[in-house]
Amino acid sequence: MRLLVILSPTDQWGTKTEYTNLRKFLIKDGYLRIASDVFMRIVANRKNSEKHFRRIKEYAPKTGTVRMLRLTEKQYANTHMISGKEDVQERIVGRNCQIML
Repeated sequence: MRLLVILSPTDQWGTKTEYTNLRKFLIKDGYLRIASDVFMRIVANRKNSEKHFRRIKEYAPKTGTVRMLRLTEKQYANTHMISGKEDVQERIVGRNCQIML
């Protein structure tokens, strides 16, 4: 199962530091940055994902939006790359391989 965290910061004063702190927390907590404001993490099951929902809720800024999406491995395997090239993790592990934690 994978968690996607999508950030949409606003231009209000003071939000830049809040989003910077959230991004630092996500990277320190093991999330991979797959786009400019999109982070992904692999979790073992739904119960584990609920724990991460609660942790991110504590760090969420007051303005802007933070969206979280829970995907199964089968749903994530349905994604297709239109342009660009695979990153290092996709080359080593593969896109459609299920990673056991």
